Amino acid sequence: MTWTYSGNPASTTRDAVRFLIGDTDTTDQLITDEEIAYLITQHGVVNRVASESARAIAAKFARLMNRTIGGLSADFSAKYRQYLELADNLLEKDELSPVSPYISGFSRSAKEAVELDTDREPTFSRKGIMDNPRSQPSDESPYDYRRGA
Repeated sequence: MTWTYSGNPASTTRDAVRFLIGDTDTTDQLITDEEIAYLITQHGVVNRVASESARAIAAKFARLMNRTIGGLSADFSAKYRQYLELADNLLEKDELSPVSPYISGFSRSAKEAVELDTDREPTFSRKGIMDNPRSQPSDESPYDYRRGA
């Protein structure tokens, strides 16, 4: 298992994640490169990966909650709560980030390719609302959109 940090969060997703969760101290390593790589393949988005990384770190602290060895005691519950709060904050940032609209009609062939893709969810609206098959009334629908009643 490896742990690396270049000091430049813009260089890799891994370094951006380490920066966001505060795992930048080589003497206090919290999560491995391999664990971050796994979360990147699962979630992809930096803030979401950082949030899940913070949750994984919180889980590690949850195992250690209160320890007493001889006359010394350690309470890891504060670190556990801090990392869970960090995870929630990072997730909120991810949900607040702007979403880019998808425009499928840059070229006629691209538009036709998108429309012919059977694995793609149909577009909500097209030229007119009645041109969309999802806007048509079903047999169970009490409202007939064509007649307005």
